[in-house]
Amino acid sequence: MSTRIVLAVLCMVSVMISCTGSKDFKPIESGKVLFWDRQTTDTGDLLRAIISDFNSAYPGLPIEAQYSGGYSEINRKVSASIQARTLPAMAVGYQSMTVEYVLAGAVVELDPFVQDVEIGLTQQELDDFFPAFLEMNRYPDFENKMYSFPFCKSVLLMYFNKNVLKEAGIDHPPATWDEFLAQCRQIKATTGKFAYAANIDASTIDGMIFSMGGEVTQGRTTLFDSEPAKEVFKLLETLAKEQLAYHIPPESYDDRDAFAQDRIAFFFRSSSHRAYVDRLMENSRDRWGMARIPQKDPNNPRTVLYGPNVSIFKTTLEQQRRAWEFVKYFTSRDVTVRWALGTGYLPVRKSAAEDPRMKSFWEEWEYNRAAFDCLPFAVSEPNLGGWQEVRDLIEKAETAVFTGKQSAEEAAISLKKSADQVLKDFAM
Repeated sequence: MSTRIVLAVLCMVSVMISCTGSKDFKPIESGKVLFWDRQTTDTGDLLRAIISDFNSAYPGLPIEAQYSGGYSEINRKVSASIQARTLPAMAVGYQSMTVEYVLAGAVVELDPFVQDVEIGLTQQELDDFFPAFLEMNRYPDFENKMYSFPFCKSVLLMYFNKNVLKEAGIDHPPATWDEFLAQCRQIKATTGKFAYAANIDASTIDGMIFSMGGEVTQGRTTLFDSEPAKEVFKLLETLAKEQLAYHIPPESYDDRDAFAQDRIAFFFRSSSHRAYVDRLMENSRDRWGMARIPQKDPNNPRTVLYGPNVSIFKTTLEQQRRAWEFVKYFTSRDVTVRWALGTGYLPVRKSAAEDPRMKSFWEEWEYNRAAFDCLPFAVSEPNLGGWQEVRDLIEKAETAVFTGKQSAEEAAISLKKSADQVLKDFAM
């Protein structure tokens, strides 16, 4: 089922609820504050430990995290739960997903909680958040109100394998896209290996367009036919045609495995993958590193800022307040530093840079600051109605270029046309 159909269903549900005079939904469990999340393994253990500490320090309805699959699966589960009018207290998701929930009347506007004199945030506390993190949770389609809150933030980074680079006679990672292509060719020519494994991902494409000096939207019009966007698709086309790179489907992590096995030199992923790669590399940090993605102009760098936010649903007021209290706790300076150190996600507070634990971490390894140093030039993706479907279209275009079904030029023009139509259909 397409996002467009899902949204149409959600809008119908919203209308039906309005007609009955009831706008709230029942909690799945009244005795617990359920949190649908995607964290697994060590990060999941850390999240549960933080929740346990919160439950002990702040008595009340217990918070309980439930692993509910990846982001897309959580989105589908929430959509189904909206139709059933029974929801968890909160869930993680991207802005494009939150738009769907707002249309269905299922999420709580968070401005009243933020401004609440008893449980809200002071102006000093708000000023301590990186502005981009807060702004990406305001929705221009809905009077710029805050319908989600920053939870796990990260930036797109380049991971480079020193062993493969050394084997190819290269002593440093590429700083520009021209240098990246040249190194990919050198790696192929000298080692016979693929240089790059591309995970099919809309956020990565957006980040590459930003790094080419471009934008992905202007208002509700996309810019996928712009020169920076075309340069990205031309680069992918060249990598595919010259067999310098191969692609993997969404939700696959073969790029990380190939990287750890010295079968590729590069992959681009969220900074949150640092901990996973470290384990795969068996903590041999002399074998790899992280850096900002290559740039068109290194003097004016850009990358994409992404990662899930948390939305609180319209169940009971007790559940809403308890969920907000946990979100406030989770994004406090102490906890955001703890979370960043344990996962690879970025701290959401500026003051984290002054925390002794953070400073010590940065001093441990030269690449530990790589993600944090990208924050001044990281750009958020659009949070427009319809963007979830646009993401699917971006990934289809990327796949078409890698498989040779479309040329770079054809993919860019086709993507522009179809994406603009989606945004037009969803115009408020």
